[in-house]
Amino acid sequence: MKHILLFFILLSSAALANTHQHNTHNTDKTHSYVGFHGMALILAGDKVLASHMPLYAPAHDYQIVYEVTTDDTYLKIIKNALNESQKKQTQITILPTKFDLNLLINKLTPTLNTTVFNGHFERGGTALFSTKLTFKNPLYVKKLAITQPQKEEFDLIKLSARQGLVIHKIQSKPSYDSLSLVVLTNGKYNGQLKCDAPVTTTLASKLKACFKSAPSYLETRDFAVN
Repeated sequence: MKHILLFFILLSSAALANTHQHNTHNTDKTHSYVGFHGMALILAGDKVLASHMPLYAPAHDYQIVYEVTTDDTYLKIIKNALNESQKKQTQITILPTKFDLNLLINKLTPTLNTTVFNGHFERGGTALFSTKLTFKNPLYVKKLAITQPQKEEFDLIKLSARQGLVIHKIQSKPSYDSLSLVVLTNGKYNGQLKCDAPVTTTLASKLKACFKSAPSYLETRDFAVN
């Protein structure tokens, strides 16, 4: 009888241990989007947009675009930097302090301590200053597809009655991340939401021909076939 009782005690202990390990695994999975999430900034009229720089692997496998803001002084500095980067065909990127990307995936509006870089924050960019950025308005949230597309696909979001943003949907390698500002007429886009033309010179020139403006952001390196 004692042996039977001891067996059930040991069995119960093992079950509790397994439950704890399972719960711990789930908790870790829930928080798996905590990390450093770099973003590109673009200027769209009077709005500053932040686009999460995605990768195929978690915790970065989401395309996310937000309108961001800060105090008037730093907002003016950021807009001036973005205007200069457009002229020089460079980019402005940001690196918030470590945070949970689920805040943005769930379309919340956090304020994050952020360092602003002239250039790519991981590829030789220069830190300019730090400021608090408020992610005030979620515009686009989509998890990366992992299937091989039959053709390129794009999404369009409306920024104002006169301006929209065309976003290339990242799919299996090789792919790319791009943001192109387009003209809207009474809130509608009269062009075609596709870009089937062959690449004759560069991908940037192809996108410019399709959407009548140079892409405000273009990244191919992170989505190339190794």
